[in-house]
Amino acid sequence: MSTTREKKPRTNHLELARRIIEHAQENGMEAGDALSEQQLARTFQVSRTLIRAGLNLLLEQQLAEHQAGRGYYLSADPANQALSPALPQAAEEQMAASVLRDRMAGRLGNSINASEIMRRYDIGRPAAQKVLSQLTEDQVLERGPGQSWLFRPLLNNLSALEDSLRYRMLLEPEALLSPDFEADRQRLSLLRSGTQNLLNQPIEAFDIEQFRELDISFHELIAQSCGNRFICDALLHHQRLRRLPNLLPMVSVHRLQEALREHLRIIEAIERGQMEIAADLMRLHLRLSAAQRPQTANRGIPRA
Repeated sequence: MSTTREKKPRTNHLELARRIIEHAQENGMEAGDALSEQQLARTFQVSRTLIRAGLNLLLEQQLAEHQAGRGYYLSADPANQALSPALPQAAEEQMAASVLRDRMAGRLGNSINASEIMRRYDIGRPAAQKVLSQLTEDQVLERGPGQSWLFRPLLNNLSALEDSLRYRMLLEPEALLSPDFEADRQRLSLLRSGTQNLLNQPIEAFDIEQFRELDISFHELIAQSCGNRFICDALLHHQRLRRLPNLLPMVSVHRLQEALREHLRIIEAIERGQMEIAADLMRLHLRLSAAQRPQTANRGIPRA
């Protein structure tokens, strides 16, 4: 008896759904506010058909509703979505995650090609090409000789984690000291409220995934606010690498809570315009994070 495979949404539809929620957050929208297809299409410079696909994904996740004559509107407060709605993975994202897990577990070598992906994961060539594109976009792969693709360094061992933190210690304080640094106050406010909400949770209910999203969103905001395109690009590239599976869940929850408090102190310094203090607090934050890393290394591989 054959089973019907669950249909996965397309990556561009998921990305639009996420951008719609971020747009709602940045504009202070609340539950009940209208989501105009025409306005969103103009804002994101895409067709209304694509916007409708993104809105339908929000319907499925109960973040939006639709009524005849009224159109689409928010059914949940976007400020409570931890800066990113809980949307499903696209098919190629799910398969790319399987390739990444196998690489981190040592089941794959330093290179891969479409034929190997087809054999190993029992998929066709078009799907394999989409997986390669997804992993390249995620900075996991780079083009190698012939038909091969080479795996880039990952944050999957102690040495890589130490190198990552040293790299960030060089650039992130400098980003804060950039003469053109200017942070979006509304995004800072969203980060603060999301951080405080997570800190208010009892330790046994601490959400690691929500921490990761808040943590990376905080450091992405620092990069995007610095006003220096080269520092911004370098830091955003590195934050994308941090979004991949890593050893973060092995870190003590007490340390993660303290890291959130450090974020709040940096946000307060930025809002007061005390950028030297913000830079010093960032250096301390990264050094304290580095001090916790040795006990997390080589203690597990992401599950299949």
